[in-house]
Amino acid sequence: MRFLLGLAVGAFALSSAATANADDTAKVMCEQFAISGATKTVMPTMQLSEDFIPKHHAPRNIPIEVSLPENVVAYIHFPIVEDGTYFIYATEPDRMAGLLEKNGDAISSSTVSAPEACPDVLTGGLTANINVGELTGPRPIAIELTAGAATSLRLIVSRDPIN
Repeated sequence: MRFLLGLAVGAFALSSAATANADDTAKVMCEQFAISGATKTVMPTMQLSEDFIPKHHAPRNIPIEVSLPENVVAYIHFPIVEDGTYFIYATEPDRMAGLLEKNGDAISSSTVSAPEACPDVLTGGLTANINVGELTGPRPIAIELTAGAATSLRLIVSRDPIN
């Protein structure tokens, strides 16, 4: 019985620590998002095969602005240099359809609600545990953006814990 209680307490502690890290990461993402003039403009592409070049590159931990075209699916990418949990918060999270590998394979992701630190700005997003194995350099991960009205989308991508 003590063993089972120990396992339950240990699992709760790990879960609480993971939640605390995610909250800290979200807080830093909100702080970064609020810095005046820190936003980088990224050009979307309508072809996944063209996504992995510099003008479609969204660096991590920096606010990104993307002008989405009218009624077409578009893509941008961000690099990962190590496996882990990634968060993508956006001003219009419903425009993010999901994450893709360069070859088009879907990466399992789930939606997250707005961070407590800035719910009026970053209204939600996606999270994914990305485990692609041994990396020999930055690996691009595409963000698929849904078709809809032409708009300016702002987002930020970070690894948890933030680095």
